[in-house]
Amino acid sequence: MDFRGKKAAVLDTIHGGRTICKKLREFGADAVAINIYEGVSAPHPIDLFDVVIAPVHAHTQLTARAEALGIPVLTHHQVVGQLARQTKALQHALVFEVTGVTGKTTLASLLGIAFCDRKLLTLTSRGLEICENGKCVAKKRLSITPASILTALDLARDQDFDPDVCIFEVSLGGTGLADVNILTSLSPEYDIAQETKTSTFAKLQMLANAKVNSCLVTSTETASRVEAGRCLNTFGDERATVHYKDKNIKTDEVTVAYNDLATTDGNRVSGELRFTPTGCYDLVSYQDALLCFVGAALCSKLDPKVVTQRLAHFKGVTGRMVASTIERRVLIDNSNSGLEAASAKRAICYGFTLKKPGHKAVLIIGTEAKNVCNGIPPEALATLAEDAALDDVVVVGDQVHPSRRNVVRSNDLESALRAALTLTKERDVIISCVKMWR
Repeated sequence: MDFRGKKAAVLDTIHGGRTICKKLREFGADAVAINIYEGVSAPHPIDLFDVVIAPVHAHTQLTARAEALGIPVLTHHQVVGQLARQTKALQHALVFEVTGVTGKTTLASLLGIAFCDRKLLTLTSRGLEICENGKCVAKKRLSITPASILTALDLARDQDFDPDVCIFEVSLGGTGLADVNILTSLSPEYDIAQETKTSTFAKLQMLANAKVNSCLVTSTETASRVEAGRCLNTFGDERATVHYKDKNIKTDEVTVAYNDLATTDGNRVSGELRFTPTGCYDLVSYQDALLCFVGAALCSKLDPKVVTQRLAHFKGVTGRMVASTIERRVLIDNSNSGLEAASAKRAICYGFTLKKPGHKAVLIIGTEAKNVCNGIPPEALATLAEDAALDDVVVVGDQVHPSRRNVVRSNDLESALRAALTLTKERDVIISCVKMWR
């Protein structure tokens, strides 16, 4: 749609509506941003607008009215894609978009490491980073709502930075900007838009919005939802395009096989990669992300030798099942914005494998609710805190209420770590599982 001269209602000022509105005005639209969360009504009747632009997760009386009147209703994803193309900021860049329920930030981080020697722009749940030759030249805290892509491109322009590679982690779908679309997972599914849509519906919009001749990398499970004939690479079991040669991956050497893998230039490649993990992270927790990364990197024609080298030197992602030390204690860091009960349970199990006889295991669990959009069932976290093998528990926030005795309470992760240190001695294990924005 040509927005020039159009009256546009942009819904949801919290999730990027103002940013989209501003960009629409730059391209000649008469745009109005509308808050849909505090009972604020439109400044004009909705039937006076030529187009309504709403986030995929929203379902309001305004969108229902527009649809009933036959007024076009576009998603934030669709409009951000169109506006970004109009800026021509990405015409020379290789673009990745990553969406899914879990694994988005890990996959985006892996891709960032793979292309660290390029002029690189990454936008993930950790924020925006603009890097050149491995050095960060600009950084800004941004969310992964689609509109943040427009902010990121404006900041790159202000830095006179013309990226070679862009990696966008995007919530609930894709914008159609990508050469390589990556859908990490669809499970667990959840309801959105006042239970009128599902997260799966939203994330599959990545395919509906995908540009012609772009490729998709996804799991074998998700591939069944993709139309036949699309440029598709899968990761998973031995049926997948990318899979582990040995069913039980080992820490001493990992072999990844890829068969008939489609690349962005229309070719097909096959082969194997072998690497020895060197980082202190839970390999089982990363196994899907590593396969997905191989598929995406090779799909973009990155040299297999470079892919192998990056895998061999990968150290894990901060806050994603990484083991380190803190004041001579072992710290399992699994505190992140995408924390789920299953991931927290895995972190506890990983911590127990590193616990030596005669030493303690202390769990930090909870939420910094002010920093995350989607919460986690507090009863699920409380259940994990009941594990009898845990010596002590530090709870962050006021949502989780374990029934065990002597629970220590804290307001945030920083103070929780200090409390855990006072409860432990050298070589004890601290397991950190807080849902938060890092």
